[in-house]
Amino acid sequence: MLNSFKSLLGVRKKSTSGVESPIDSIKDAVIGDVFTITGLSIQFEDLYLIIEKKDRYESEAGSWHEALGSDGANSLWLQWSDADSVQVSAMIDDKPVGLSTLGINESDLQRMDDEHSIDNTIIFDDIKFSYQQSREAFHFPNGQGRGQGFYIWEFASEDQARLISVIKWENTPFQVYFSEVVPLENVTVYKS
Repeated sequence: MLNSFKSLLGVRKKSTSGVESPIDSIKDAVIGDVFTITGLSIQFEDLYLIIEKKDRYESEAGSWHEALGSDGANSLWLQWSDADSVQVSAMIDDKPVGLSTLGINESDLQRMDDEHSIDNTIIFDDIKFSYQQSREAFHFPNGQGRGQGFYIWEFASEDQARLISVIKWENTPFQVYFSEVVPLENVTVYKS
């Protein structure tokens, strides 16, 4: 069944060496490609998610990408950097929550931004998250346009397996998102 699904998607692709290759890196994925992810959650273990959207982000720290994959009933965001050592994070397509969920407020974020110290921490779900960085960034929908600016604060658990991002767009409330880090090899991409 899996092979016929892959065949239907046309996942066998000739590489430049002429050898068939059924997978590509998430870094090379485009809208319409399909990905699977392992080791994240039983909910996503056997799903084939079609990339519906792919955006680019830039900041002084570098650039990264975000892709939304969906099978119609389930949606998942993947983010990865353009750096040589690619870190992939996955986030279920849920609505964001407010700052009060983290037990912090705007003044706390301002202080952390001023201090830029990993000694600043927050506790969520009995897990300690340390401040990693905060900065202005720009969002380019579908990788194009002039980019819309926003501010981001990032926190990581001690084992670096879970991430919290706090986003502030102009004229909108603070938005909190939760994601999990997954090894690059746990994401398999099939070309459409």
